[in-house]
Amino acid sequence: MTRLLQAGGPGEPAIAEAAALLAAGGLVAFPTETVYGLGADGLNPEAVARIYAAKGRPATNPVILHVADVAQAQALVTHWPAEAQRLAERFWPGPLTLVLPAADTVPAIVRAGGPSVALRCPAHPVALALIRAVGRPLAAPSANRSQHLSPTCAAHVASSLGEAVDLILDAGPTSSGLESTILDLSVPGVRPRILRPGPIPPAELEALLGPVDLWRGAVAPGAIQAAPGMAERHYAPRAQLRLVAPGTGIRSLGGRTAYVALGALPPLPAGILGVLLPLDPEQVGIRLYALLHELDEAGFERVFMEQPPDTEAWLAVRDRLGRASAKETA
Repeated sequence: MTRLLQAGGPGEPAIAEAAALLAAGGLVAFPTETVYGLGADGLNPEAVARIYAAKGRPATNPVILHVADVAQAQALVTHWPAEAQRLAERFWPGPLTLVLPAADTVPAIVRAGGPSVALRCPAHPVALALIRAVGRPLAAPSANRSQHLSPTCAAHVASSLGEAVDLILDAGPTSSGLESTILDLSVPGVRPRILRPGPIPPAELEALLGPVDLWRGAVAPGAIQAAPGMAERHYAPRAQLRLVAPGTGIRSLGGRTAYVALGALPPLPAGILGVLLPLDPEQVGIRLYALLHELDEAGFERVFMEQPPDTEAWLAVRDRLGRASAKETA
């Protein structure tokens, strides 16, 4: 059984043990403020390959390198623009990933063979302590099977990955719940582009940078992604997730069915579990993955969820729900 150690921050024996495992090419799941990551030495191609194998992750999907500070990030790129400096000073440590032209030191497997690298400085004491203890950037996509629900606590990691991970550092539930905002700055002279919406909304980025584009859609199967989270299907529970208009009446379809409402529960047929979430994008973002994990563990086969409002505040939640409800591909 995969070992699980409690971890609170710098100086703990758990951090030193985890760092030694990572330095030896092992896999360690650890918390960030967004979701739990599956970590490996980001400059060791063989260790990063273990991440792909453990997750069943397509080779076309790059992984984010987690760094301790700006200096560590600058060593991984060929160009660190003024925009990146302003963003790092404002949002790092925090849930913002920057995509920049990669230096030759970044292994091709990290970049999925592309020319750029995704970098983030996480705002969690355990994550930062671990990166500093290793002394190298950590490759760390979400610690779950590919396309499935991201983990927001250690139990989710153990349930999804089992023996594929050498050690799990448990620091309780994550605080943000949704993955980082990803911003592409890789092409000089081209307007910055959000590749994945997240906790930092476009308006906050534009306050520093001016106009920012928003990429929409899905990368074709087999095509190299510039960043994680760009595939059509992602973040999906085992239950079949369907999005419906608020207040939509549904009928019992047999089996275990749940209806997740925002703000107010409509009348529901007997036998359908009603779940009420607040009409608050931040609170829904924090709660979403944990709720879907709970429904999966309880054996629900179908989950109907009300589509959130089409506003910027709900952008990240709508993105995750849209990909989680997409049809499964072979």
